[in-house]
Amino acid sequence: AARRQLAPGGRVLIGDGFWEREPSAEAVEIFGELPDLPTLVDGVIADGWTPVHGHVSSRRELDAYEWAWTGTVASWALDHPEDPDSAQALETATAHRAGWLRGYRDAFGFVSLVLRPTSG
Repeated sequence: AARRQLAPGGRVLIGDGFWEREPSAEAVEIFGELPDLPTLVDGVIADGWTPVHGHVSSRRELDAYEWAWTGTVASWALDHPEDPDSAQALETATAHRAGWLRGYRDAFGFVSLVLRPTSG
């Protein structure tokens, strides 16, 4: 779909998850089957794209993202106890934080790639 919308000489930015190391069963339950980084890049190339830049998020960056995600939702819930969605929001943040810390934190990786079409 991106190829049809791409201007001549244009680039596409994608982000995707991958397993940095063997995931736990809980991690696979959360994310499903993910490739490792070399396999992910091989798939992009096989689909007719050439990576021209990439960034693998550091553990620090991923942790900051997860703390911000869960913290923002939890803070909203705590600040709005009268809202009918408050309890569900707090439960969602708590469950996600537990899944991250106990399930996938040490196995999940994230890469952002800038791609150009390999031909035409």
